[in-house]
Order: sequence, then C-alpha cells, then structure tokens
Amino acid sequence: MINVALNGTRLGATQKRMIRTGALLVVVALAAPAFAQPMDPYAAPPGQDPVLNEQVAEQLVARAQELIDAKLWVDAKQLAVEALVQSPKGNAAERARYIIRLVNQQLGITDDTNLVPPPNPPPEPPPIDNTISDPTAHAPASAAQPAPEGGTRHDGSTAAAVHGGFVGALLGATIGAAIDSDHPQDAAIPVGLAGAVGGALLTQRLVGHKLDEAQVRTVGSGTVWGAVAGGFFADVVQGGNGGSATAPGILLGGSIGMVAGGVGGALLAKDHKLTRGDVALVDTFAGMGTVGGLTIGMLMQPAQGEAYSLNAVLGAGAGIVTGLVVAPKTNTTPRRMLRVAGLAAAGGAIPFALYAAIHTDSSTADERTTGALASIGLVGGAWLGFYLTRHMDEGLDVPEGVPGTPPPKDDAPPAVVGRSSDGRWTLGGIGVMPTSRVLAPQPGMTFTLAGATF
Repeated sequence: MINVALNGTRLGATQKRMIRTGALLVVVALAAPAFAQPMDPYAAPPGQDPVLNEQVAEQLVARAQELIDAKLWVDAKQLAVEALVQSPKGNAAERARYIIRLVNQQLGITDDTNLVPPPNPPPEPPPIDNTISDPTAHAPASAAQPAPEGGTRHDGSTAAAVHGGFVGALLGATIGAAIDSDHPQDAAIPVGLAGAVGGALLTQRLVGHKLDEAQVRTVGSGTVWGAVAGGFFADVVQGGNGGSATAPGILLGGSIGMVAGGVGGALLAKDHKLTRGDVALVDTFAGMGTVGGLTIGMLMQPAQGEAYSLNAVLGAGAGIVTGLVVAPKTNTTPRRMLRVAGLAAAGGAIPFALYAAIHTDSSTADERTTGALASIGLVGGAWLGFYLTRHMDEGLDVPEGVPGTPPPKDDAPPAVVGRSSDGRWTLGGIGVMPTSRVLAPQPGMTFTLAGATF
C-alpha cells in the first residue's frame, strides 16, 4: 500500500489508484524496447526466409538452363537439385524438376526429380576408450599387415606344368620317331609320354614359382604356335614337287618351330610385354587364323593338298601378329577370351553339320559352300563374343602386381559420333533435343551429329 504525502497532505483512495496505474505504465514503457528489438539472424536455430530462398532457387534454375543449352548435363542437374533444396515448393521447383527429368533422359538413368537430398546427420561422438595401454609396447608379430597395392600376382606353377608337358611330349615324340622311322608310332608314343611327364615336373620345379603366370603363358604360347606353324610348314616342304610328308619330318619341323617360338616368347616375357589377357587374345587370334586358313582352303579348292598347310601357316602368322598389335590396346582377360573363342569355334563348326547333308562326290560345290560358311561363322562368332563381353572384367587387364585402372569414362554427349573426356571416340545414339528458346524464339528440334567432352 502506497501512502504518499504532498505538502503534509494524505492522499485519498482515488489518487492512490492513479499513482499505481501510472507506475505500471512506466514499467511497461521501459520494458517495451526490449521486446521490440529485431530478431538476430545468426541466432540458433537460424530463421528461414522463404522469399530469399525462392530468389536463390530462381538464380540456380536460370544457371542450370544455361548449362542445359551448353549440354553440360551433370552440372545442370546438380544446380537443379540445389534449387529444390533451397525451395522445394516454390515457383522454381517445377522448372528444376523439369531440368532433372531432361538430364535423366539424356543420361539414361532413373527419374529422381522427387528426391531431395536429406541433410547430413550429425556425426556421432567417438567412443571413449578408458583402457590404459603401454606406449612403449611393440605390436605382436601376428598383427595383420596391410595388403600391398597392385593387382594379384598369379602363380605360374600350373601353367608351367602344362606347357612344360607339351614341350617334353613333342621333343620325346620327335626323338622316338627318329629312332624307328619305319614304324614311328611304336617309339614315338611311349617316349612322348615319358617326355610329357618329365617336362611337366622339370618345368614346374625350375620356373613355376620364379615367373608369374603371364610370363609362363607368353613363353608357352610361343612354343605352341611355333610348333603348329613348324609342323604345317614341314608338310609343305616335304609334300612339294610330288613328295610325301612323313611323321618324323612333321614332328621335326614342329620341334624346330617350337624352339623358335619359345625363344620369341621368352624375349617378350622378359620385359613383361603381355598380360594374361593379352596372351589369351593372341592365342584366340592365332587359332582363328589357323582354322580360317583351312576353311578358306576348302573354298579355294587348290590343286595340291599342301596349299591347305600353307594357308594354315599364313593364317597362324597373321593371327599372332594381329594379336600382338591389338592386345595392348584392348581390355581382355582369360575369362573373356574363353567365351570369345568358344563362340568363334561354334560359328566355324556349325556349317560342317550342313556338309554332311549336302556332300556329294560328283562336285566340289559342297566343300566350297561349307568352307565359305565356316569362314564367315568363325569371324561372326568372334565378333558376337566380343560384343556380348564388351563390359566384362573392365579395368582388370593389367600386368601382374600393377593396380587396376578404372573403367573408361562414358561421358560423351548424345550424338552420332561422340568423344569422351578420356579421349575415346565412339558411335553413340541419335541425339534429338528441343531448340533452346535463348537461341531461337520459335520452337524446334536439333539433331547432333558430333559431340565431345574435354
């Protein structure tokens, strides 16, 4: 209760109420400025300004449209997504969703216009370790060590045993046939079997763990195709001028070719020139060349039978040279080339089923037809194999112990002929795009013949 005396006079009840009301108004007036202060924009949590967000979204969408006109699809989509984050329900949102749909159509990906990236969750605090360890203690010897960088080194023991057995068998058969030239099979078979066992064990022991599989297969491929070419060439030499080829002569020619091919393979293997996939590619092309030479001989129907052997030698040589040139520029693995070789063999073998139905002794048309179809089937099967396995084992065709390379980039713009940022030129699809209103006011369509990404 307030009792105030002015000039010694006591105030009445009405005057007391007026004083209380005036005091209350003064308190409210003094407190009002504190409530009238503007909101701090940096206060936590921050305030959201929809007008400012919509303006930012409009600017992002406008810039994204410019990138669309320049065919920078990925950058345009990124700006459109950021515009959706700024203003998911504003006027710019519909334009942003349209840009995202257009980019998705060009890139061939699933439509994701309704997906707005969620905010990143706050990082979880690291667990508290209450244990006390001795900083001077050494790590146990059994602690796991990080794996060395690089591709897997494949042991060459199995490949060494296989190719060593082949070399020993051919050398043994050649020696056995020379011992008894009148009956070469009597000595060639047992001596060849003994040579196969001895060659497999000896080669595996000497080089199986010293060389990787790519090196062993390089040398082995040289011995195999050298032997094939040498045997066919011996048949050409012996059968010419009315002569006849003999088993000891063909085996001797094969052994000489095997040694020569092995020396060439060793020179390539010394410097790691070829990978496992490269050797598989050379083997496939060499086999196709050899078989193709024989089927083309059926088409030619030469006067002398030795022409078949000569075609095989030329075909094997052409296949080896082609494989050595192409292999370093391709991405092939043994698994992929096994499928290619299988389809090529099937394409070349299917026409021979027709030969049994159309065979006749009165004409050579049946053999010519079969040879032509087999040659076409051989190439067609190989092409189909390469096409069906075009994305198999990408980036795995690397030397032993060398890190794998990433798959080739596929960021060429939609065009008939496109260039990716890694420098590869490829045939693409038909790129039809609406004409930008910035370049032309009237509606229209554009057709892109060539495009490149740098």
